[in-house]
Amino acid sequence: MKIRLVASCAGLFLASWLVFGQARHNPFEDRSDTGETVKVLPTPASIRSPHDTQPSDAPVHRGTSVYPASYGSGNLLYHNGRIMANPRYYAIYWNGAVANSTSTSLGYATISAQVASFAASFAKGTNWSNDPADDYEIVQQYNDSTGASPAATLPYDGTFVDGQSTKSSIKDSAIRTYLAGLFNGGKVPADANTIYGVYFPSGMRVSLTGGASCSSFCGYHSHFSYNGLQIKYAVFPYPDCSGCRLTGKTVADMLTIVGSHEIREAVTDPGDNNANAWYDSAGYEADDKCAWHNLYQMANGGFWVQPEYSNGIKIAPIGLPYPGPGCIVP
Repeated sequence: MKIRLVASCAGLFLASWLVFGQARHNPFEDRSDTGETVKVLPTPASIRSPHDTQPSDAPVHRGTSVYPASYGSGNLLYHNGRIMANPRYYAIYWNGAVANSTSTSLGYATISAQVASFAASFAKGTNWSNDPADDYEIVQQYNDSTGASPAATLPYDGTFVDGQSTKSSIKDSAIRTYLAGLFNGGKVPADANTIYGVYFPSGMRVSLTGGASCSSFCGYHSHFSYNGLQIKYAVFPYPDCSGCRLTGKTVADMLTIVGSHEIREAVTDPGDNNANAWYDSAGYEADDKCAWHNLYQMANGGFWVQPEYSNGIKIAPIGLPYPGPGCIVP
């Protein structure tokens, strides 16, 4: 549909709306080829923020730092759905080309080894206490109507390396069918409390209704029903393309940055059973609000991750007030 602007002020308004994408369009949402809403992490170049003056990497600091949200509007709001109270993580590699890739850092031999160590280190295993290892525990403030809060643990359940041939592209519906096939074949256990991270090799594009990986997004999380279970999964295209590459970061570094985003959001807003949990008044989830700014290395292991948004509240059973509101770098 074409729109004819009749006044310069209308043009200015429309331009602002298109730049910031906060009035009617959420760039962190797309749709599967079968119509379901999918929560994506757009490429750094495909989104703009009123706070683009903030650096990509957080400055060196001592103690917890709070930075303005890059996107969205106000604090996160609760929308009556359930969070993941006891999440786990399982890594699935399409083939050995991605699992055994050596585009790593921190001395790891392969991407699968680095991702496994990151996933096992992301949660420190004790409740949030405002210490340098609280990279994941900010999510504990986001409880649900059942009274459940996310546990301080995120067990890493294992790695599965498949032998699929690298294809030029794959659709979201095919990824869900692929996961169901792994469950049916007994290759991977099906569990509603597990986030399945699916990693694809270089050159294999993932497509959604609004675009494809590398040009439109660097990863996403979603869910589907399997034998009465709500399966949560995150999709990780290989980030060696210009759209998903940041200066000084290896492929493995980019995967842990995108991984921190998708894991936390799958916990705080899994969206299963057609009931959403935590996002702000503009529809932005917790990690959307902090995307691509003030990236930092974890105190535990040195893995690159992004900040998590905090409402800055005090909530039982933790007892301590969280820092914020804003994006938290421990």
